[in-house]
Amino acid sequence: MLLTLGALLCMGFFLTTTISYLVSRETIRETILHDELPLSSDNIYSEIQRDLFEPILISSLMANDTFVKDWIVNGEEDEVLIRSYLAQIQERFGTVTSFLVSDATLRYYHPEGVLKTVDVNNPADQWFFRVRTMLPEYEINVDPDMANKEAMTIFINYRITDTTGKFLGATGVGLTVNAVKSLMEDYRKRYHRDIYFYTRAGELILHSLEDHAEGDPLPPHLDKKTLENINARIGGGTGEISFSANTPDGSMANYRYIPELDWILIVEQKSDRTWGILFQSFALNLIVCLVTAVILLNIIRITVLRYQGKLEARNQQLHDTNNQIQQQAAELETVNDQLDALHKEKDEFIGMIVHDLKDPLNSVIGLSELLVDRPSMDSDSQEYVKFIQTSAGSMLEQVEDLLRLTELESPTEVKLSEVDASEMVRRAIDCYQFHARAKSTPLHVNLPVQKVFVHAQETWLVSAIGNLVSNAIKYSPAGQPIAVSLVVDPEVVEISVKDEGEGISSDEVPRLFQKFERLSPRPTAGENSTGLGLYIVGQMLTRMGGNVRCESERGAGSKFTISLPRVTSRH
Repeated sequence: MLLTLGALLCMGFFLTTTISYLVSRETIRETILHDELPLSSDNIYSEIQRDLFEPILISSLMANDTFVKDWIVNGEEDEVLIRSYLAQIQERFGTVTSFLVSDATLRYYHPEGVLKTVDVNNPADQWFFRVRTMLPEYEINVDPDMANKEAMTIFINYRITDTTGKFLGATGVGLTVNAVKSLMEDYRKRYHRDIYFYTRAGELILHSLEDHAEGDPLPPHLDKKTLENINARIGGGTGEISFSANTPDGSMANYRYIPELDWILIVEQKSDRTWGILFQSFALNLIVCLVTAVILLNIIRITVLRYQGKLEARNQQLHDTNNQIQQQAAELETVNDQLDALHKEKDEFIGMIVHDLKDPLNSVIGLSELLVDRPSMDSDSQEYVKFIQTSAGSMLEQVEDLLRLTELESPTEVKLSEVDASEMVRRAIDCYQFHARAKSTPLHVNLPVQKVFVHAQETWLVSAIGNLVSNAIKYSPAGQPIAVSLVVDPEVVEISVKDEGEGISSDEVPRLFQKFERLSPRPTAGENSTGLGLYIVGQMLTRMGGNVRCESERGAGSKFTISLPRVTSRH
């Protein structure tokens, strides 16, 4: 047990720790890829835009300076004036260069003089003709500066226009790439991530490391597939391009296209340090789990040994107790057999007594009927005889209810047969025609012409229908009709008895078919009620595979319906 438990504990701890390590690693990777790297890239991109804002502002001041506009409009007469102006701009703001190109003469002015005349056929001069026709006021591009030994320079080219919007020329300043590189090294110190700038051709322009040579094509963090993906997005015009991905060497990087420079910015996070810390935590967790498992196993071993003796002693006590229980169970079984015999004897005795009461009661009822019809009896004697007749009838009804109850509660199986439901209704109605006439209650019977067969116990079904008819007579005012109908469905036969009595309240309907229940409605002529009739009806229908239900409202009469399965084919 201890070996199995130890194996399970070690396996569980190992799986839990491993899953925790993998989930943590993946969570950190996702956080770096989708949160930290894009945020760092956004910050660097924002700071690059901020650092380029001052040169843009300087170029804007130059393009809107009235001196520059007037000098161009007046025919560019004194070259020394514009050279001095450009030199002051370069010296005052610390730019690497400042320039002005006139649209009228196509001369390229520089603090050192006129460097050249721009030519529409010269590829190096295409920037000017692009600025001439562009809609924005300025552009930023990277070109070699022929006044600075062809060093790569970031130029801000600003349009010069007169008050009518006519293009006069282009002016601006330039920053060396080395100035931007110093900013990148500052970014690397602050964000602790490597930063690279590439051209769209995959050429490394700038980086924040000292051990990477410029011009290395396609380093590991910018493979051919990623470069093609970026260029495809740029060509497809998908808007701002920024996404994060894993690099081929296992690092994580965010790639952003900078349209102002036409460069690709890469912010890279090396994973070695992060994964090393996670692995150390993983190993430490495994050691802690192993120590915990050993301690738990020792505690379990000591606990098991400690209680083993108590369990054995308790087991002996339980064995002795079990012997006593078995002896008591045998005694209880004997007592139960005796009780069953007494119960059976009691049922037989009650049944015998109740059955023996029927004959004298029938004799009393018969004799009282003969006495009532004798003309020699005075009115008082007739009233006494009628009272005897009524009391004997009530007693006979109670005796018959007790006989049915005894029969229903016996465990013997009910033998069902195919009986004609219409015939059972007629027999039940015939039994209670005398009671209905005595109370001037008309019985309206609606039965189908053809025979309708159901599975039932013949005596029980007649008794159940008769009980419902008897109740309807008891609880209906004298002279009010009672409707008895039989409705045939494809699978069910329903026998309904509807009266016009005072009805039953909705809260009393659920108690109708319970034993010895006496509800608020009372017989209208003082008839007797045992509280067993509807209970017996419900039990009979249940044992015959049917049911009985009641629909009633206070003051609107009651409708009782018996449902039994229909016999669809007879053999």
